[in-house]
Amino acid sequence: MAGRRAAGSADAMREPAAGGAEAAYWRAMTEAEEREARRKRTLGITALATGLVAVGAMVAVAVMVQDSADGPSTPKTAAAGATASPAAKPSASASGKDGQGGQSGHEDSAADGSGSVPGLKLGSAAKVGAADGRDGKALQLTGTGDGFAEAAGASVDTTKDFTVSAVVRNDAASASKAALSQNGEQFFSFYLGREDAGANKNRWVFKVQTANEAGKSATALSTAAAATGRWTTLTGVYNAKAKTISLYVDGTLAQTTPAPSIVAGTGPLELGRARYKSAWADAWNGSITDVQVWKKALTADQVSKAATGKPGEAPATNLLGS
Repeated sequence: MAGRRAAGSADAMREPAAGGAEAAYWRAMTEAEEREARRKRTLGITALATGLVAVGAMVAVAVMVQDSADGPSTPKTAAAGATASPAAKPSASASGKDGQGGQSGHEDSAADGSGSVPGLKLGSAAKVGAADGRDGKALQLTGTGDGFAEAAGASVDTTKDFTVSAVVRNDAASASKAALSQNGEQFFSFYLGREDAGANKNRWVFKVQTANEAGKSATALSTAAAATGRWTTLTGVYNAKAKTISLYVDGTLAQTTPAPSIVAGTGPLELGRARYKSAWADAWNGSITDVQVWKKALTADQVSKAATGKPGEAPATNLLGS
């Protein structure tokens, strides 16, 4: 009996011990699960916060990009034309007057508020805008080397008949000035503007270079002085068969002169400058508009109609027309 009681007492002692260990085990498991749950909640909150920060950054970048897109455009710089190296040729008097000799060939587009015209590349000092006393827009030039425009898509075959015309306002008190020209490597082929050299003081002029050397040109001049501060229509006609050049002022013939030869002008049409001795010269000071080119020699009647706005021969090129 005593032995059985002793055994029973030992079992009774072991049962509470076993029960205590099991309770401790489950408590530990419960605490571990709670820790794991807390860890997952913490990770979830951290991931959510990180995601919100990333989204916020993306939104900020998008806003910055949109603001940039909505802001003012940056002015664009146009590369010099393929024919810009053979600069337009100025008049024989142009090689140094008014500081025009060796003018810069820098060219800019007019996308910065100075106005723009399809087919024209503007120098950095050239502007296109409303012109006093004229309808529409005019090219406004400063008389400096970077005040010019180049019509890359407009040119004539200077070995054949052609007519060029422009409505111009001269604001310079002196010096030869080129309103229109087309040029070869060293000299202009033709030059329309104002002559102010030697005996030809302050006259409207249409001239062609007859050889690649200084002083070799044929010149048609006005009898009256070139007006300052007033709009004037200048028209030059080259008749290849007759070998003559003619200048018209406001639709009226001023002079016809023999032109036995003419230097080929391979460059584009230049507005406001010309080529002389391999340098740009005779920068125009004033405004130019209604530039027209015909690939034929217009008659006196056709020139008169064009100058007075009457229906007539349609030009091959019309720039800055009203």
